[in-house]
Amino acid sequence: MNINKNLSRRDFVKIAGLGGIIAAYGFNSMDSVLFGMESASDAVLTYRKIIKTKDVKIYSYAARSLRQWFLKNDPYRPIYHFTGPESWINDPNGPIYHKGRYHLFYQFDPQVLDERGHWKRSKRCWGHAVSDDLVYWEDWPVALWPDTQYDYNGIYSGNTLIHKGKIYGLYTGNCGKRETYGMLTWSDDGGVTFKKKMVMHNDQRPNKHSPVHWDAQVWKEGDTWCQLIGGCTNEEPRQGAAWLWKSKDLANWTLQKNIAPSIKHGDYWELPYLVPLGGRYVFMVGAGNPYWIGHYDAENMEFTPETPRRDVDTGHYYSFNPQMVDDKGPNGSERRIMHGWAKIGKPPSVDGVPYWESAHSIPRVISIKDNRLWQDPIPELQCLRYGNKKIEKQFLLVDKAVHLQSIRGDALEIIASFDRQASTRCGLIVRANAEKEGMRIWADSGNRFGIEGRANTHFLNPKDPVDLHVFVDRGILEVYCNGVAVTHKCFVPADRIELFAFGEGTEATLKGLEAWTMRSMWG
Repeated sequence: MNINKNLSRRDFVKIAGLGGIIAAYGFNSMDSVLFGMESASDAVLTYRKIIKTKDVKIYSYAARSLRQWFLKNDPYRPIYHFTGPESWINDPNGPIYHKGRYHLFYQFDPQVLDERGHWKRSKRCWGHAVSDDLVYWEDWPVALWPDTQYDYNGIYSGNTLIHKGKIYGLYTGNCGKRETYGMLTWSDDGGVTFKKKMVMHNDQRPNKHSPVHWDAQVWKEGDTWCQLIGGCTNEEPRQGAAWLWKSKDLANWTLQKNIAPSIKHGDYWELPYLVPLGGRYVFMVGAGNPYWIGHYDAENMEFTPETPRRDVDTGHYYSFNPQMVDDKGPNGSERRIMHGWAKIGKPPSVDGVPYWESAHSIPRVISIKDNRLWQDPIPELQCLRYGNKKIEKQFLLVDKAVHLQSIRGDALEIIASFDRQASTRCGLIVRANAEKEGMRIWADSGNRFGIEGRANTHFLNPKDPVDLHVFVDRGILEVYCNGVAVTHKCFVPADRIELFAFGEGTEATLKGLEAWTMRSMWG
């Protein structure tokens, strides 16, 4: 599927049939279509001039060339976390596994020309990327543009489904000023181009405070399609609500009820998800990152929580999407995969580097274990490892960080095990300088772990070892401990590439550490 990395520009022009479209896109010659990518303006303008093409080869080549330019010239740009080719991205939308291929749609604001000839962020679109393995992605043309009277202010969040062998989607058509529509979209060519129509009118909203459509989980019960849509109740004080709608044909939808009336958390919910896992259900909402585990009565259409509120990720993270299911679990079993928005924001400016903002977290395999949501990074990412290094046992003296000099870099995977003993905190300092200034990843005696000031409870017994699984990726840190995750931005100076282990309060022990340097997912 992926474009041949050794393809010459002239060979590409011949294979992709570029000769006939050079004039159509306003270029003067083949070299003005495929620059040598020696400057940001070359790479960016090449990509922007073909932004609305539906030719997969042309779009993919231009986007990949732009990505490679960024990787060489921007020290903050992640190399194995998903980002947009440029500009703004946020929610992962409609991630789906279909015919052996992974499709990722995502909120994307490509740069377009305004009426004065200036580049600006477009209204929200759905970007699109495709992969055979969840690691190496190929950019496909922008899937959905805001081009109708029902979505002119933006193609907002939703999800996809497979119906009659085709990719369908349901998304929020945003028209501003609290006016939204439920939009049905479908592709007749495997996901390259999409048709659309309005299927839920703004006048159908559950109440005056709650939109008819705002994010949508989609599933099927027998011969009936279900949508779970965010919003709120009508009465004061208003409470967040997850409104269930049903349809026989994807076009005519009938409101049922709020499925979680017993949960009182916040006055508005985005991103409601009811996820079946291991015979139970996880209920998640976008009001922070909370979740509950419990029972869902499909006949009465009501979720009953059986655990207290816990958090998916307490870091720079939002917009979880646990909709993807593939067959790559043990012995070909189903595996549920959660994508998420790493809200790292806009990186510090670098001379000559164009604007980009935000990324996605590593896809996570989710399950229920120890009566809570358990999250693991996809094992497929291990194919990016090289340069394995190991550190044997190290005793960590009080407040004297140990320099692990053999391991250096800004793109690493690290697995480290600690014996906390009686220490108040222990952990790693990554992306550090020689003075030990860097990002602190820690676990404490209160059974929490975190990055800098962002903490999450990781449900360890006091005498259990602390096993940290750390992903350092330039501008992002993503850390797992005992099935819990924390994501954090990491915009530190590019020359900070050292690694330390530390203990605080009293002695601790680094039982062992293994690390790898990571390759780019973009080749």
